Amino acid sequence: MNVLLIIVIFNLETGSEVETRMDFEDEPSCHAAALEAFQASDEYLEILAMEVHVGQEMLDDTMIAYGTSGGEIGIYACNVLRSTERR
Repeated sequence: MNVLLIIVIFNLETGSEVETRMDFEDEPSCHAAALEAFQASDEYLEILAMEVHVGQEMLDDTMIAYGTSGGEIGIYACNVLRSTERR
């Protein structure tokens, strides 16, 4: 099984940075990589599940990272690639 990480780190000065990786063998290692990426921007952050409103489409289990000041610093999702699922 491979897990895909899609991460967007918000930067109002230079534009948002988007990164995708699919080299994770499990979801916990994907989440750890996302945490590490956000900690480069703000060491003391909080990550919560993103509230998806009716009519809004979002990847399953999308998470949002908040910085020390409470502002949003990015979003990410870790999802198993269906083509690599063991059946």
